[in-house]
Amino acid sequence: MAFDNGLPFPPPHAPPPDFPPRPDHALELASRLSAMETLIGIHVAQLDAWRDYTAALTDLLDVPEQMPPKPVSETETKPSAPDAGSSKSSELFGEEIADHMLDRAAKARVLKDKAAALRSVLTTYQLKKLEDAERSLDPGPGRFR
Repeated sequence: MAFDNGLPFPPPHAPPPDFPPRPDHALELASRLSAMETLIGIHVAQLDAWRDYTAALTDLLDVPEQMPPKPVSETETKPSAPDAGSSKSSELFGEEIADHMLDRAAKARVLKDKAAALRSVLTTYQLKKLEDAERSLDPGPGRFR
């Protein structure tokens, strides 16, 4: 059996042609949240708080599987002179990761604020139903990183 590239094995990082596509976890979450909206009985007056909460939740959990490569600047492609590094230092190991974590922390803060706003507009009965229904949102190990 030969693949598109004529080799007896698939190209790197590509599944075989008959392999099912990866599930879209963000779409699965959005589908479940939509069903939960109906299940817990969100009313028109509560809809803005619910949508803000679900948007913040999906934004927090939506992490790309691979971080896109950052663009190469002109300074990185030019040969460096001995004194070129003294005026501007490059990022140290871990700084880019820290930047991504700070972005995630900001998204987590938004989610906490939206959750508090939602909690203030839901009835006790709706909060109990939401608590019970949230167990179905647990994606299991490794689904959201």
